[in-house]
Amino acid sequence: MFALFSHISNPSLCDLPNFLLKMERVILGFMMVHSITASAFTLDFSPLNPVARAGDRFVLECRATGCAAAVSFSWRSLKDLPLNSKIENNGSVSRQIFDPVQIDLKSTTVACLATCGDKILSKRPSQKTTKVIVYSLEQPEISGTGDMVVGQESVFTCTVPKVFPSNVLTVQWLLNDRVVKEEEFSTSKALSLEEIQSQYAHTPRQEEQGRALTCKATLNLTLDLPKDRRSRETSVVMAMRSTPEPTTTPEPTATPEPTTPEPTTTQVQTTTPEPTTTRVQTTTREPTTTQVPEPIQVPESMPAVLPVLSVLGSIPLVMIGGILTRNFWRSKTTYDLSIPI
Repeated sequence: MFALFSHISNPSLCDLPNFLLKMERVILGFMMVHSITASAFTLDFSPLNPVARAGDRFVLECRATGCAAAVSFSWRSLKDLPLNSKIENNGSVSRQIFDPVQIDLKSTTVACLATCGDKILSKRPSQKTTKVIVYSLEQPEISGTGDMVVGQESVFTCTVPKVFPSNVLTVQWLLNDRVVKEEEFSTSKALSLEEIQSQYAHTPRQEEQGRALTCKATLNLTLDLPKDRRSRETSVVMAMRSTPEPTTTPEPTATPEPTTPEPTTTQVQTTTPEPTTTRVQTTTREPTTTQVPEPIQVPESMPAVLPVLSVLGSIPLVMIGGILTRNFWRSKTTYDLSIPI
């Protein structure tokens, strides 16, 4: 280039038409070199299709190429939303660090702007945009396997905590690696982290003893997400009893309803004593029998004495009989005037 200008600057070697032709060639060549140099300044993201798990630490890298001078970077959201991140610049590389990743990043378009300071077009920064896909998927949990009986239906529940977005979630039930039920949740609103539950009713058979029952949750997002991050599964070993054990269901305890006590009625019972009856008991005594002594037998040798003795002996007998007769009539009637109490 210097030799070309030296040759052109010597007027003795060329005339004016040739000079103008050569100057045109020089300008066109300069413009071609500048165009090639300016088009080499580019920006690239890493990862190319960013996918971040909610709650994790995620780094989005913006790299500039084609600039030998210092490069200045800036980040922004196309919707002017806060990114809640930290920026680290190192030469031609700028990193935006999300720690932790929040669900609000799901609908945000991130732009990286870079300016090469030594270029003619440095006042017009280059820009690169991308959208970060946010997801969340935790390990499923299976419940309802504690008391399984052969021939009796059991209901199993698979709980998948902290799912986002739930509208692309598919839950599969597998019995011994064979899909027995599949459920999609495409009607979910997917606005925030959700807990998703799926139930599977099954009647265990004796030949299924020891087989694996699996719940598998899958997010149908993108092929760029590794398989081990798109899907999580949990398995349990089926253990059943042959016959059900008798169970006693306690009767519910009834709570007594509050009652309003009724007014107490005091009954006064008046008892009229019966009139006392005075009984007069009359006891009639039987007449006393007086035993009269047998007459004394007089020997035959005393016939003359008997008349005298009978006269003399009748006097005491008469007296005794009168006393006895009087006592008899006095004691003939007795009145009992005692009043029973």
